[in-house]
Order: sequence, then structure tokens, then C-alpha cells
Amino acid sequence: MRPGTLPSRKNTATSLGSMPLGSPGAVMNAAVTMHDSLYYRCLNVRRRLEKVAQLQPYLNLAYASSELLSEKQSLLLSQQQQQLQRQQQQQQQGETAQNHHHSVISTSSRQYRDSHNSLRDEYSFMDGITYTNSVSNPASSAGGSASGEVDTLLTFAMGILPLTVDCDPVTQLSQLFRQGSPLCVLFNAVRPQFKIPVVSSDDLKVCKKSIYDFILSVKKHLALRDEDLFTISDVFHNSTNNLMKVVDVVSTIMDLAPEMFPSRKQMEQEIELELQNSATRDDYGKVIKEFVITERKYVHDLETLNTYKTQLLENNIITSEELYMLFPNLTEAIDFQRRFLVSLEINALVDPSRQRIGALFMHCKSFFKLYEPWSIGQNAAIDFLTGTLEKIPDLNFVINNKLELQSFLYKPVQRLCRYPLLLKELSGARTNGDATSTKELDGALDVSRNIAKSINENQRRTENHQVVKQLYGRVNNWKGYRIAKFGELLYFDKVFISTSGSSEPEREFEVYLFEKIIILFSQVVAKKSSSLMLKKKNTAPSSSSLTLNLNSSATSSFHHSSPGNGLSLSHTNSLPSLSASGGITNEPKLDLRGRIMIMNLNQINAVGPRSLNITWESVKEQGNFLLKFKNEETRDNWSSCLQTLVRKMKSASYRSTASDNSFLSSSGPSTTSSTPTRTPTSASQPDNSHTSLNSFGNSAMKHLSDMLPKQRKRVSNLDSAPDLRSVSENYKHSIPESSIMMRISFNQAFYTILVELSAPMSSVTELVRKKLYPVGNFTKIKYQDEDGDYVMLSSDEDWLVAKDMLKENDERVLNILAY
Repeated sequence: MRPGTLPSRKNTATSLGSMPLGSPGAVMNAAVTMHDSLYYRCLNVRRRLEKVAQLQPYLNLAYASSELLSEKQSLLLSQQQQQLQRQQQQQQQGETAQNHHHSVISTSSRQYRDSHNSLRDEYSFMDGITYTNSVSNPASSAGGSASGEVDTLLTFAMGILPLTVDCDPVTQLSQLFRQGSPLCVLFNAVRPQFKIPVVSSDDLKVCKKSIYDFILSVKKHLALRDEDLFTISDVFHNSTNNLMKVVDVVSTIMDLAPEMFPSRKQMEQEIELELQNSATRDDYGKVIKEFVITERKYVHDLETLNTYKTQLLENNIITSEELYMLFPNLTEAIDFQRRFLVSLEINALVDPSRQRIGALFMHCKSFFKLYEPWSIGQNAAIDFLTGTLEKIPDLNFVINNKLELQSFLYKPVQRLCRYPLLLKELSGARTNGDATSTKELDGALDVSRNIAKSINENQRRTENHQVVKQLYGRVNNWKGYRIAKFGELLYFDKVFISTSGSSEPEREFEVYLFEKIIILFSQVVAKKSSSLMLKKKNTAPSSSSLTLNLNSSATSSFHHSSPGNGLSLSHTNSLPSLSASGGITNEPKLDLRGRIMIMNLNQINAVGPRSLNITWESVKEQGNFLLKFKNEETRDNWSSCLQTLVRKMKSASYRSTASDNSFLSSSGPSTTSSTPTRTPTSASQPDNSHTSLNSFGNSAMKHLSDMLPKQRKRVSNLDSAPDLRSVSENYKHSIPESSIMMRISFNQAFYTILVELSAPMSSVTELVRKKLYPVGNFTKIKYQDEDGDYVMLSSDEDWLVAKDMLKENDERVLNILAY
């Protein structure tokens, strides 16, 4: 290197690319010190700059402007917090009033509750748990764009500072460099023979002109290349990445004048000595130290990922779209975590009674939404790595091991799930502090738990999507039913089921909880004999069935043949294991055993250490069954989810009842029926109360069946009609292959029409309307499924399910109820 020239920053500054490579864990286990963090790097540079007397006025001005920005940010955040609290209070008051209204409706309308069978809304089962509704675009906020919460992000420290701290050194340096003239003073101090004009002004154009003169002089007299320098826009950009470029160049220039500036190493030692003298050594101090150290390591890991991402892009290994899949929001996440670390390190330096770590978390909670893409796409990224990284040539990348890269991709989720543990330890170790800071710390613990729960929930839902895809092919016979009508899969597990008070052994089933239904499966066990006759015997329908009389008004019912006694249940200890992508690695076939509609559940109560007692009721009967889970945590998750679903179903039912009451009142005598098993007001609605939990596939379960209420024979409009006769086989064969016959019950009379199988649902409705036009109008039509339940027929999907049912049962006639 020529004397008087500035070495390239790539060779002098700490570079991730210069770390030792070649062995697994080389980068993952690399030591990270306090001087690697942005806070201490800026503190080091500021103290070195203080050695130049000419810079002191500029430093004082930067300090004053930073202090003003910190006060303004604190005020804006406080106002924002108060506004959020008011909104939450208004929302709670609205929910209270709504619940009261629902309870009033339920008192006068309970007799109609089980007659409503159209659930068209999608319900969010994690209401109040998933933390995703604070800021519309936190990614842009963290990056510094003018939207959402960025209006409150005025400094390089997140949240509000402790009362004893006026500003942070990062923001102070940023304000110093934006003045422009201090950079000129620095250059003149290092290279006095090439002095440039120093013009102090608060005019933006003058400041930019001074920065331009500095950059030009450095390039000319210190032989620094463009890629090693910063730009004018870097100085004014509200991003830690851009600020670090400026800090690195200034630090390197000071290294050229050791007679004027202390060395970096010397200043680092002075700072370390100060910290050692002021450090607290109690339990609280140890927790704070661990908190800060692990946060520094996490930020460093994100920076390592960013370096690796740049290397992949520069070498054209994968496309920019694939890079985003692997590293979503990485730049914004790094910027946010650096600012977060700055505030954390500031708090760690003051007395615990003055710290505002709780407020830091509460003000940062919306920015954690940046990690949603990580939690959702993590498994897809790992799958992509498995199939793609094998093709990457052996290059000298900062990460050169596939397993190590996979570990890096797990880092964000792991860190977010560790925050609650650290905050809990911090709260437990605290011995003093005012009520405000204690309350803030408790609030921070709640925020961090909600964030971790949201992350876990996103991952679980992503895995559940894969499970549903696999479930399509695992079930031997869906009987024409479609998973799309169940809503979202929420939980699935192996669960032991029994009835309360039963002395018989409990039985294990694979249970899948959807938004609208609980479905029970048993695994198909391979037959020991290959005899065709034995197979037929084992698959023959059994007369024994386990039945729950539940109101099935939401969707059509299943009708499942129960295997004979020769088929036993599989009793493995867990569900098929999931791969990293959430896919199932072992997929035994399943037999559908039954289902329970969510809308018919009444009470969900915890019993013992890990059991859940569920009671149901219909217009005719009621009963209960017991679910035993593997542990208490799983039981509690299912219980909370089921209670939320039931609450929302009842709320929707009350609203529907209120609107239907006015319809029934205006319908007059046409809504009544002579059917003796119904109240007059609900007789026009078919009895949907028979939801089946068919035989569990083992003769030993006959006792369990006996413990539950028997299904009562229902009397419907169609069944009681004197002129409704069985269709002869000859008449069935006369129906064209491309058509089906619809038998329509309307106003105590019956009509028949032929409908083309290829006709859309709109054409079917129109044919029915034309047939019934001379005798009256109808608003809804339902078809009778294989269990005898009536199911709404209003969409092409409903029509497709009905046709599948007829095809499955080799039927040519569909019973229809119009009303």
C-alpha cells in the first residue's frame, strides 16, 4: 500500500467473509463481542472524534438535536400507546354490549337454535391470540419509509430511553454527519496539506455540498474507491445499513492519524474497564448480561445471513424470488433488531429502577410482525434448500454447510420464542423498581408470549395445510364429502375416547378438529389372511353402531359402514411423523368412523390432568364423551380452541335466529306442520338431529355404544307422506344415464322432475322453481343425504356433493325439500 493512501474497507473493517470457513459451525459458533454491536461501534467513534477540539461544537449541536428527537419520539409513542388503550377499551365495551344482546336473544329464541344450518362465514379461531393487527406495514416502518409507525421512529433507538439518558450515540453520530462540515473538519485534521473549505450552515444544500467535498477529497487524496465509500443519500437515510457505511469510513480515516486519535483497540479497552467498574453482579445483572449478549449474537447471525444472501445473488446461484423465499424481510429485520439492541444496551447501563425494557417491548410489538413470513415460509425454505443447495458449486461463501444454513434459518423463530423466557427470568430476579416499570415488564412478558404464540401458530397452520393435503389420499372412502366444507384444520392428534361412567377400556383414534367439525378416524391394519372370502367378511357392514344424536344442521352427514369384528384398531403411540416441510413421512390408510358437528357442542370441561369432557345436546337428547390427550398442554390447547369455536357458533346462531324470527312471523300458517315430533314454529325445518359416530370397528366397543343414547327414528315430511312410495327398480332403470329424478316435497305435496347431471346448480334451481310456480314460491331447497339428514342445496359445490353421494350409493333418485 502506498504511503498516504487509505486501505480498502474490505480489508480493514471486520468482514464476515474473512471468518474462517471449512468446518461445520465455524460461523455459527464465532465469538461476538460488545464491540461488534452498532451501539459500541458508534460510542467508540464518538469518543475518538471528541479528541479533536474543533469538532466539539458540532458534537454539542448533534447532541442537542438528538436529545430533541428522543423527546419527540417519546411523546409520540406515549400518545400512540394511549390511543391504543382507548381503542381496546371501546372494543371491550362493544363486545360486552354485543354479548348482552345475544343473551337476550337466546332467552326468547332458544327453540330455533338447532334449526339453522347455513354457516357461510369463516371464523378466526385464534381471536385474541395471534398478534398480527397493530401496524399495516411494519416492514416499511422499520426500513424508514413514511407510513404506519415510522412517524414515531425518529432515532436509531427503539422505544423510549431511560429517564437518566438524553440520547443515544448512534443517533448523535447520524446528526453529526448530516451537518456536513464536521466531515470536512475531520479530513483537514488527517490531511492538513489538502484542506477543504469548512462552511457551517443549517441549510440542507450547503450541508450536502460539504459532504460532496469530503467524498471527492477522500477519493482524490486517499485513493479510496467508490465501492468503499458512502454516498450523500447514505448520510441522510434513516437506515442502520447506510449509517454503518459512514461510520466505517470515518473510523478508518481516523486510523490514518494515530498521533491525533486513540486506536480502536485502546478505546475498546477503556470502555470495557468502565463497564467492569459499574457492572452489577447480582442475579438481575446476570440476566441482563445474558439478555444483551444473546441479542448481540442474534443480530450478528442475521448479518451473516445477509452476507450469504448477497453472495448467492452476486454469483447468480438462485433468483431474487427464491432469495426472498429463503430470507423474507431480512434487511428490515436486521435494521429493526439493531435498533432494538441499541435500546437494550442503553437500558443495561443504567440502574435497574430506571430501566424501560418493558416499554421497549411494548413499543416494538408491531415490528415483530416482520417475522410472519419467516414463520410461515420456514419449512418451504428448508425443503428448497434440500433440493437446490446440492447443486451449488463449492465456493468460498460465509456459510458453506447446508446444515449450518438450516440452523441460521431457524434463528429468528428461536429468538422470538426465547424472549418470554428471558423476560420471565428478568422479572423474577428484580428486587426493586417503581410500579410503572414493574407494570411495563409484566406487559412486555405478555407481548412476548403473544408473539411466540403467534409464531408457533403460524408454523402449526402451515403444517396443517400439508396434513390436509395428505389426508385427501389417506382416507379410504369420504362418501362424497369434501374437506373444503369443514373449514380450516386447527388441531389433529391421537386421542383416547370413552364415555363418562363407562367401565370398558377407552379406544384410541386419530381425531381432526376443523372449524366446523370433529372427525374421527381409525388406522387400517393390514389383513393377516389374503383369503378373498375373509376380506369380504371383514369389510361387510356391521349392524352394531355407535350413535350420537347431534343436530347436523351445518352440513350433510356421513354414513359409514362399520368393519366387522375381524378388523382391529392400530395402537401406535403417535401420529405419523412430520418432515421439515410438514409433510407426512409415514401415511397409513384411514377409515372414517364418525364426526361431531361443532355447532352441537354444549360444554367443554377439563377433567383430571389431561382429559376433556364434552357434552352435546339436540332438540331430542343430550349426552357426553371423554377425550384423553397425551399431556395437559395439548388438552388445554384443544379446550381453548373448542370453547372459542362454540362461542362464535352460538353468537352467529343468535344473529341468524333474530333475522329468521321475522321471516317465520311473516310466513303465516305455511310454516306449521302436523308432524308430532316438532314444535309448530320449527316444523317446516327437517329434523337434522342425527349426527353419527359409527362403530369404532371392534366388538368390544359395543358396550361403549350401549352407554350412549340410541338414535330415535325420525318422522319427516317425506317419510310421513301417504303418496310417497318406493321407486321400483324398473322405473329407476328407465331414468336416462345422464339424468337423475328429483322428488320434491313442497307444502304437503310431492312433485317429480328429471334433471341433467351436467346441469349447473342455477339450472337445477330454475327447474324446481318452474315446477312449483303454479302452487307457490320457495326460498330454500335441501336434499336428503344417505343418513336421512337434510342438507342445504344452494351452490355448485353442494350439488357436486349430492351427485357424488348418489353415485357412491348407486342411486338415481334424490329427495328434495323446498320451503
